[in-house]
Amino acid sequence: MSYLFRLIRNNSYGLLAFILFLVGYWQVLRFNNYQNSFYFNTAINFTNYVSNVKFETKQFFNLPNENAALVQQNARLLVLLKNNIAKTDTWLNAYKNRYEVTVAKIVSGSTQNQNNYFTINRGTKQGLYIGEAVLGPQGAVGIIIQTSEYFSLVMPLINTKYKITPEILELEYSNGVVSWPGRDAEYLELTGISKFKPLKEGMHLVTSKYSKAFPPGIPIGTIEKISSEPNSSFYTVKVKTAANFNGLNNLYVVKHTYVPQIDTMEAQILMEDLDGN
Repeated sequence: MSYLFRLIRNNSYGLLAFILFLVGYWQVLRFNNYQNSFYFNTAINFTNYVSNVKFETKQFFNLPNENAALVQQNARLLVLLKNNIAKTDTWLNAYKNRYEVTVAKIVSGSTQNQNNYFTINRGTKQGLYIGEAVLGPQGAVGIIIQTSEYFSLVMPLINTKYKITPEILELEYSNGVVSWPGRDAEYLELTGISKFKPLKEGMHLVTSKYSKAFPPGIPIGTIEKISSEPNSSFYTVKVKTAANFNGLNNLYVVKHTYVPQIDTMEAQILMEDLDGN
């Protein structure tokens, strides 16, 4: 401790000059708009540069995993394309352009909060709008909830506000609710499934054909553990996520091109029902 005091005493003039410089610099920034703006713009640019370098470094070291995941995603997209393009029936040809896919990258986001969000580098200029589905290389990620010209905000499955009704693939049964308990980004929770259903560990949850946003059959997760309260008629199911939320870089925004027509038709039927009552 005495050495520290001697060091400060021997360098007191230099330390005092440095403190005065900081005080003077702060006063210049505080009372001069140009200097203040220049400083903060420089700081923001530097922060963005560091974030970009960090993102690119992370992306570089994650390339092997990302490439393997992209191969799997391409295979799923080919199956999706095959299932949604009619080959012979003329009246089904109208569905050949049911879905449009836009590739995007995550520029910022979180996986440790109760309510996580991702910002992606695509917006209305690229044709993205609120309510469109977002996929990752391994499966469903979330939906777009806000857009600007060049960026969009995604609410992922690992957000306590987000809920989705899945299909249990092996049972061909669509019911229940998948939500996030707000703890581990690798696990979701499925509730609302009756104990009378022959549910088993290892069964797969996928997006339902009743979803307007998601194409059917996109992986959501795999049932890992089934439990229930003695007085309850329903299971509580622990689900391992299909998407690796901690390693996401590339995303796919899926536009269901017929949603506006569907919304208009449903709104018209609703109005007719209200008028009838």
